[in-house]
Amino acid sequence: MAFDLTPEITFLIGLAIFWAALSLLAYIFNLKKHGLEVNFVFFMYRSKALNSSLDKLAKKKPTMWTVLSNVGLAFSFGLMAFSLYFLISNLLRFTQIGEVVYVAPVVPGLTLSLYWLPFYILAAAVVILPHEIAHGITARLANIPILSSGIIAALVIPGAFVEPDEKEFEKASLLNRLRMLAAGSSTNLITALLVLLVMTGLFIPSTGVLLQEVVPNSPAFKAGLRQWDVIQAINGTPLYVNTDYYDYMANVKPNTTVVVTALHANRIENMTITTIASSSNSSRGALGILPSFVTYRQNRLGLDQYIGVNLYLALFWIYLVGFSVAVFNMLPLYPFDGERVLYYPLERLVKKRKRELRIALSAFTLGLFALNITLSLLRYGLLAI
Repeated sequence: MAFDLTPEITFLIGLAIFWAALSLLAYIFNLKKHGLEVNFVFFMYRSKALNSSLDKLAKKKPTMWTVLSNVGLAFSFGLMAFSLYFLISNLLRFTQIGEVVYVAPVVPGLTLSLYWLPFYILAAAVVILPHEIAHGITARLANIPILSSGIIAALVIPGAFVEPDEKEFEKASLLNRLRMLAAGSSTNLITALLVLLVMTGLFIPSTGVLLQEVVPNSPAFKAGLRQWDVIQAINGTPLYVNTDYYDYMANVKPNTTVVVTALHANRIENMTITTIASSSNSSRGALGILPSFVTYRQNRLGLDQYIGVNLYLALFWIYLVGFSVAVFNMLPLYPFDGERVLYYPLERLVKKRKRELRIALSAFTLGLFALNITLSLLRYGLLAI
């Protein structure tokens, strides 16, 4: 008897096999003595080489790192202000008619579709490693010892860590502590801006609607459209962004024949498609596609259509994750770095009830975050991009 496995089930089976195999290898070869700790769906690798590299980098050009860390500290307060402004202004928009930003934690399979997972994993790896290295360099600039550093992974999310000596960290000057805490987010911001600059240079402005998903056996699928194809026009009407597509299809009825101009396999093709009733509104016609939230941008390098799309998506996700981490890591909420960046200066102004101050900062920010998530779910339900 044959079973058709969905991509989600296939992914989960593959993930279970990976962690089972890694756990078995770690047990058989006692990899812990080599610095690799494996615990169920989590691993940590402590690297002496990375520790040594942090020392060398900090000592190589201390003046340059000091200047950069001062600039990063200034960035951090701007990022903190922006993060709070975003949460508060988005919360206020829920009381109005119109679009608000959907706020939800990243949960693969729930709020993050699995076909985005490879891009997300790549972006997390690219973003988190420089974040931690920046923490390590600024710690060594202030002569704060690094107890350990290395890479980690939890389930499917990769990461890195730098563990400073907390006692020595607390003894350091206020300026040195703030520099170290701010270094990660400021590095992420710079990374995001550099990637955005590269994207602007390598790709031209939007020229069509990128297809994130084509429903099997739908009219679009039968006509030959596939994932990462691009709809450029319907019945001769140019479509540049997703809203153009939704606005046009809002006036199309079921059982209507339309001519779709699409970029498919590096060729422009005109496909005749008869619409069906939309699953969300039976009075409207549908092609059986899901446009991507990322618009299509043709590359300037002459690359294959699908290679170009995947390159753009990889860069886009690095930019998106880098900017998001830069902003939200500066929230005054434990255990984010922003919590201590705000608390350490304030504690000097408060002689008593310092613990209550710290709790109040986190409680206020957590409340903003929780309200944004709750109202997002109430208005839109559980959405997966």
